Amino acid sequence: MYLSSFSIIEPQESVYLFYPGWLNVWESHMYNRSLKSTGAHGWGFKRFGTTKDIYAREMIRTPHYKKYIDAMDQVCDNALQQMNAKARMQLMKSRTAFIYVDSWGESGPFEEISSALHTAMIDTLPKNLVKKFSIKDFTCKIRGEKQALTQAMKVAQDYLDWDIFDFVVICAAYRAVPVLAMSEEDIQTDKKTRAKEKDIRLNLCVERVGCFIFSNRESELKVNCGHYVTPQNDAELQRELLVQDADINLFAYAGLRKSEPVRALLASKPGEDPRAISLVDRYGASGCLSPALGWIYLEQRAGAHGNMRTIVPDNFGGYTWFDTAY
Repeated sequence: MYLSSFSIIEPQESVYLFYPGWLNVWESHMYNRSLKSTGAHGWGFKRFGTTKDIYAREMIRTPHYKKYIDAMDQVCDNALQQMNAKARMQLMKSRTAFIYVDSWGESGPFEEISSALHTAMIDTLPKNLVKKFSIKDFTCKIRGEKQALTQAMKVAQDYLDWDIFDFVVICAAYRAVPVLAMSEEDIQTDKKTRAKEKDIRLNLCVERVGCFIFSNRESELKVNCGHYVTPQNDAELQRELLVQDADINLFAYAGLRKSEPVRALLASKPGEDPRAISLVDRYGASGCLSPALGWIYLEQRAGAHGNMRTIVPDNFGGYTWFDTAY
């Protein structure tokens, strides 16, 4: 399938260093566990709706959610405007499916929301976006934490291959609620792996929203979703994932924690083929939207041609991947 158009928006606000509230035992416990798991020395958050009028340590927990909702509306407008007038008209009149993706499923309880409509937009389905794309056939929501976007892409690929729909619109949003982001990284890791993390570094977590329009109409980016890999050891991971196809000349890793084979791959010197980049180290972590940052990287390298494999790890030792021909 082809990525006909896409847009990603992140906040213009500053990055705020997170300090746990020591009266909240769960929050401080998750903070310490996540730092131990990721080998970092702190958390920084960049969120929609933060203002300097409020005490930063409290404001970063519950910023104004309205800017987050407005950003979802804006990113869909941007994706539509990147298509020409004929393609937009075809999208509105064709068989189009709409998939809403987020990491947490229901983040409303962590917001200071007084409107039932806004709660439904964040937790269930933004009906304003369904109307924007004139969706009459199919809508759904996928909640899959880090794997949510890749799962939605697999659904989109099946629908397009089976000729059920002409277009599939995926609207993805990541709300960087600190305690949820930290609890997601609360995974027990090997002491040897943690010992190799000697650099003083910060886990940067960036809220982002994105809109992705897929179809079978030829465009610059061709996407092919791969399968789920559960390697038993590092050697099997290298065999199954990293050297499966010889035509891959760029690897993009979308995880915060790195296994030994991934660490070795990212350590490759500039000019070596295949090259590898860490999307999280370059752009900051965005949960389910982190894999899409690879397309931002390709956009910044206009004129280059090749095949990029994006590797998306989960919290259970498995990986999903998809290839993008550019």
